[in-house]
Amino acid sequence: MKKNWEVKKLGEVCQVIAGQSPESKHYNKAGSGLPFYQGKKDFTEKFIGDPTVWTTKITKQAEQGDILMSVRAPVGPVNISTNCICIGRGLAAIRVSKIIDREFLFNFLLKYESEITGNTGAVFDSINKQQIEKILLPLPPLPEQQRIVSILDESFVSIAKAKENAEKNLQNAQELFESYLQSVFANPGDDWEEKELGDKNVLEIIDGDRGKNYPKQSDFLSDGFCLFLNTKNVRPDGFEFHSTMFINVEKDNALGKGKLNRNDVVMTTRGTIGNLGIYCDDVKYENIRINSGMLIFRPNLKVITPKYLFEVLRSGVIKFQINSHVSGAAQPQLPIKTLVNFSIPVPKSLEVQNEIVSKLNALSHETRNLESIYQQKLADLEELKKSILQKAFNGEL
Repeated sequence: MKKNWEVKKLGEVCQVIAGQSPESKHYNKAGSGLPFYQGKKDFTEKFIGDPTVWTTKITKQAEQGDILMSVRAPVGPVNISTNCICIGRGLAAIRVSKIIDREFLFNFLLKYESEITGNTGAVFDSINKQQIEKILLPLPPLPEQQRIVSILDESFVSIAKAKENAEKNLQNAQELFESYLQSVFANPGDDWEEKELGDKNVLEIIDGDRGKNYPKQSDFLSDGFCLFLNTKNVRPDGFEFHSTMFINVEKDNALGKGKLNRNDVVMTTRGTIGNLGIYCDDVKYENIRINSGMLIFRPNLKVITPKYLFEVLRSGVIKFQINSHVSGAAQPQLPIKTLVNFSIPVPKSLEVQNEIVSKLNALSHETRNLESIYQQKLADLEELKKSILQKAFNGEL
């Protein structure tokens, strides 16, 4: 820190206003009174989002340009008020004095966010007005603050542009694969046939055991005989096993249908519809069962290969049919009686199916490599921003 910098408590150079929520009877959605904001959920990047609730009783008020801080669940994230608003218990407003540049303080709090600690409670962490006022702030003279803000603004514009390009490239890579996947199945050849999923000559659809022996929460183990799939295990593009639960051999034996064989394909059919996994030889678990929100697709290996079935099920051909038929607003569901009428294009030749899968795998591998590059670039840019902020408040810019 430079010699001409002081260290001040935030409360010495700013006014801190703790939020207070009005009684719910004063809320409305008609725009009467002041917009009401409660916490971080209202934040959108640097500025707060459009209001969804107003209040006719003003408890604590933030002015346009005040810095807003989330003071509970989570503690520390900051934003800027674009209008005069009423703030609830989840927020505090910080109003700067004439000796401090608002953008300088905002960037300091942005850098300091991860270090802000308050009261660790049983329900959620929180920080109060007095604790905010005690935050120590390195404070150079006002012209120096403004010079630092100018450098940060210029740097952050460049970083934001680079992030925008990386995010666009990431999206383009993902869309390229989706577009190719769609084109493969949208333009079948002459030696292809249209098959319904309910055609038992092509595949068998198997439900899980939802009877009296269905596992209760107390039956689940952190390790055991049989992996019992949960929604975290079946993702849009295959299985993931970062979070697993198991049942013992006795519970497994008590259940009937719903146990996987090698080459089975699993689809989620409740809540999130259409996530898929294929039980190929790469999966290390020897015993796996589906939960009540999934179905098993067991292919006839003489007609359709498991990997081709997996690819066609995750294509736009099926996604379009899912979107047209999913039922249930609160908990979307795709029942078997609907699913059996879905149709898929199937090449008559297993060799052609394997060739399609091979091409898709090659493109998928290339897409994942590109995604990894762009995601790493985004992470590097975020680290660069943190590094610049660190230097700014160490007096190194």
